[in-house]
Amino acid sequence: MKNIFKILTLSLVAIIATSCDRDTGDYPYLDGRVNTIGYTSSSSTLFVENGAANNVTIGVAATSVVNAGSFSISVDESSTAVEGVDFTIEGGNDYNFESGNIVSTFSIVGLFEGAIVEGKTLVLNLGSVDFEVGSSNQYSLTFVQFCPFDGLETTSYTAYPRAFDSDAPEFPVTLVPVGDSINEYTIASGWGPNFVSWATANPGYDGLYQYSGTIVINEDFTIDFVGDDAWATGGSGEFSPCTQEFSYTLQQGLFTTAFTTDVVLIPN
Repeated sequence: MKNIFKILTLSLVAIIATSCDRDTGDYPYLDGRVNTIGYTSSSSTLFVENGAANNVTIGVAATSVVNAGSFSISVDESSTAVEGVDFTIEGGNDYNFESGNIVSTFSIVGLFEGAIVEGKTLVLNLGSVDFEVGSSNQYSLTFVQFCPFDGLETTSYTAYPRAFDSDAPEFPVTLVPVGDSINEYTIASGWGPNFVSWATANPGYDGLYQYSGTIVINEDFTIDFVGDDAWATGGSGEFSPCTQEFSYTLQQGLFTTAFTTDVVLIPN
């Protein structure tokens, strides 16, 4: 299931001027006008992949050609991303405009180890002692951990079930692919071979009513658990392609009392 796509939303206005030695004295209507700078876009998202460059370039533009001048960037206190944990800024926080240009750029690198699938956001403020800073003075960059999914890295898992506000006995699991599929796996026991004996405190049920079935990983990484027996009414949950962990909640029709069982599968 090679269904993952990587989208990098980065709007960079590539306005590069090469005109130099312009004498604004020849244009009286420019007298008193202040050269103003601002970010060339307001936001973007960087999908951070393990082993990739994970680099994004951000532009700062002036309203007229620059002869000299610099600007600085700083991390706003509203940021949820942390420097050195989620990202690094290449080249520091102070930058110069090259003479004759109206756009300067700097780069941010996302760090895979710090990224999470829910996303963290970096907010950058723009400042300068040489230029007036316009209304486009803040830039938002969201880092999202991205993991391509080409199948399970291992089919050996440890399962951790929980029901009745208590931890049930953990147990080993081997997921068996259905044919050549990478998103469907059979499981011999969804809640554990001795779950029923644990739930009833009756060892006579050891190995009975194991809740076998099939786990289906959907395109959005939600999962469906399809039970093999009529009383095993199945369940749903999520799969994390980055950690390769499964979590699902099972319904059942075996007991007269309705309850659910939460199960986490962690790869060995």
